[in-house]
Amino acid sequence: MFRIRTPSSRLCDGIRRRDLLAVGSLGMLPLVAIGRTARADSTAKPHLPSFGRAKRCVLLFLTGGPPQHDTWDMKPDAPAEVRGEFRPIETDVPGIQVCELFPKLARVASKFQIVRSVTHTDTVHTSAGYTMLTGVPHPLANVSTAALIRPLPTDHPHFGSILAKARSGGGTTPTFASLPEVIKDAAVNEFPGQDAGFLGRRFGPFRIDGDGTAQRFRLPEITLADEVTLARLNERRFLRNQIERQLAVLDRTRPAADLDDFYEQAFGLLQAEPLRRAFDLDGEPASLRASYGPHLFGQGCLLARRLLEAGVSLVTVYWHYEGPEDSPVWDTHWNNFKHLRERLIPPTDAAVSTLLTDLASRGLLDDTLVICLGEFGRTPKINGKAGRDHWPHVASILLAGAGLPAGTVFGASDRLGAYPARNPIVPEDLTATFLHLLGVPPDFEVLDPTGRPIPACRGAPVAGLLG
Repeated sequence: MFRIRTPSSRLCDGIRRRDLLAVGSLGMLPLVAIGRTARADSTAKPHLPSFGRAKRCVLLFLTGGPPQHDTWDMKPDAPAEVRGEFRPIETDVPGIQVCELFPKLARVASKFQIVRSVTHTDTVHTSAGYTMLTGVPHPLANVSTAALIRPLPTDHPHFGSILAKARSGGGTTPTFASLPEVIKDAAVNEFPGQDAGFLGRRFGPFRIDGDGTAQRFRLPEITLADEVTLARLNERRFLRNQIERQLAVLDRTRPAADLDDFYEQAFGLLQAEPLRRAFDLDGEPASLRASYGPHLFGQGCLLARRLLEAGVSLVTVYWHYEGPEDSPVWDTHWNNFKHLRERLIPPTDAAVSTLLTDLASRGLLDDTLVICLGEFGRTPKINGKAGRDHWPHVASILLAGAGLPAGTVFGASDRLGAYPARNPIVPEDLTATFLHLLGVPPDFEVLDPTGRPIPACRGAPVAGLLG
């Protein structure tokens, strides 16, 4: 695991009772059944044309939870305390509107799909993030002591690690990469679900940390002595593997296995020249770099595209933007509209719209799955600090590429944007849809910490999302 440290973004810590009561004076709203009985049509089969359409994937994770009302599911006819300060604008697809702060995405709405009915019940950043990244509810969902929710070797893997396991077959280029940081709640509690969990670090992400000041990324310097050629290095690697096989009869501990994985990553890195070239962002036209935006999130999206071209199958770009200490991520409990207007939406608008057009211009969008989501949505009612609190009961996300029906909206929330009104989608089924598009069979199994085979994903692909 190679990394260059960068300060982690801050989120609020803990859970507040008002998160579950935030609709307040809007009255009692009907709760939809959340779980295995409240799911969209999930009858997709691997033999359908959609199976395996995505050769590669980029996941954009908007850490903190973007508010559905102020992004992609506006409610202009709702009461003022719900609809907020922003107006909807038309897009290049008649009948589809987005927030006025997304003019660039509005011009390319014909390239993406809005999903307005993602739902679960976890109001805690760390465990909800785990659920969205793995497709598995966290066993400590809604635990108010955030410090209890931390990465464990028994965690279910990130769906990128499932893909790495399914596509494992050697090679020097990693299957799964993540950047520009390990996300944390309150800069302390690391989100579980960002790595390979019980699959072991062999299938974990190749972690690339960014320099938030210089807005750059680089591989660590790995050098060989002058007399050690790559040929000699491979001979040493062969000898080491022979010794390891002889020692295989001994009980192997997890730390020893992890050390092996570090060796393999280092060997691969030394020989993966296309991967190393991907970090040379200066080789891109200055105008394109400017279009992505002069911030770590935008430049991370550009690096993600270059990594995909270098052969990486899945890249997760976590939100990172240098900003004020009070709320540098999408956790807008206070000053929601100010933060969205000044530092959250404009960089996202630039980066995501440019990524979509860039992929399309290179002929990559047709077989690249693009996902943009957070851990949950935010409350319908604006609180006394001009903010919105945690609200997992409904969230909006963007999907694009891989043959998905672009220029469409799937699902709907109710008139207040509080609960799904049509086609609710739980994270298990959303993750199954991603894996389906990436060619991972629904019966694909992995070994749990006890060595017992279990399904890699317990959800079912949502046929309605696939067109």
